[in-house]
Amino acid sequence: MLYLNSVENAAASKTEKKYAICHEKIPGMQNITELAPSKELLAQWESKEIGWEEFRKQFTDEMRAVYRNAESRLKGLTKYSLKNDVTLHSPESSGEQTYRAILEEIINNIWKREGRPDRVINLAAEPVEELHLTVADQKQMKQIAAKCEFFSPMQPDNQPQTCQRCNHLDQQVYMCPTTNQVVIHYEWTTPVWIGVEA
Repeated sequence: MLYLNSVENAAASKTEKKYAICHEKIPGMQNITELAPSKELLAQWESKEIGWEEFRKQFTDEMRAVYRNAESRLKGLTKYSLKNDVTLHSPESSGEQTYRAILEEIINNIWKREGRPDRVINLAAEPVEELHLTVADQKQMKQIAAKCEFFSPMQPDNQPQTCQRCNHLDQQVYMCPTTNQVVIHYEWTTPVWIGVEA
């Protein structure tokens, strides 16, 4: 599973593999600079020389160019994180206008084109339930989740999975339809058919 977070939350990152997606050196993490905007583009955005939409377009174009490279770290990451937990940290704080959010959208679109149900989990995103769900909605989701036959306090190998990995995911129940973000973070058992040959 691929997680995104801010650098300020790096100490709380539960994945063994975590990387900084920025040009500055972050203590305790390797950098993957090609997943960050170019220094020139970032300077234009931070100085307000260009607006959000232009920044988003140019950064998306940069990532397209990176992805086309046969040895692209982006291409490798989209495959590697389907079977391994990885967290990418950027120095931005929470919010919608971050290059972390653009990268999330790009990777989700890559997986969607490949027919994958997997989605990036942005742990630094603003709390979805505060913005889009009522207390009654949250309560109903928790009740439905508690009845799921795959729900477990912890998997045997101590590897948590969110409901995004579950083939029975009801996107109307566990995902906010407005932001497409996971609303309730539970841990799930591996469905019995995983790993069973047909």
